[in-house]
Amino acid sequence: MAQQGSATPVDFKLIRPKNYFANERTFINWLQLAVTMGGLGLALLNFGGNGIRVRISAFVFETGALALIVYAYTMFWRRANRLQRGERGSWDDQVVPVIVVMFFIFATAINFGLTFHKKAYTPPVDNLSVATMSWGLKQHH
Repeated sequence: MAQQGSATPVDFKLIRPKNYFANERTFINWLQLAVTMGGLGLALLNFGGNGIRVRISAFVFETGALALIVYAYTMFWRRANRLQRGERGSWDDQVVPVIVVMFFIFATAINFGLTFHKKAYTPPVDNLSVATMSWGLKQHH
């Protein structure tokens, strides 16, 4: 005969698989954005020319991509630990998405600014650059 007062304790910290999968989906989405940002930086580096301005723009995009990867990895593990501990509370991150959008605007503005500055800027001509530009030309005496 079973005792009526003894019930098995219910663990309210049970974690549903959908929460783990949501955490993984969020991580993968952040990584996709980082790969896109890194791809923009590599495209600038490979097809944008060989000047310092292109390298600066590519560096800005690549640095942002690496920072985004570090952020995604950190947040994935923090949220996974919160899930394992059964913590409740807000899971929203309202600051970093705004920072990412502002970074994209900033990086694009730097790219356009350096591109238009390059077209408007004419470097001064000195004797060395005249000599190096004329090496392949025939000299008329």
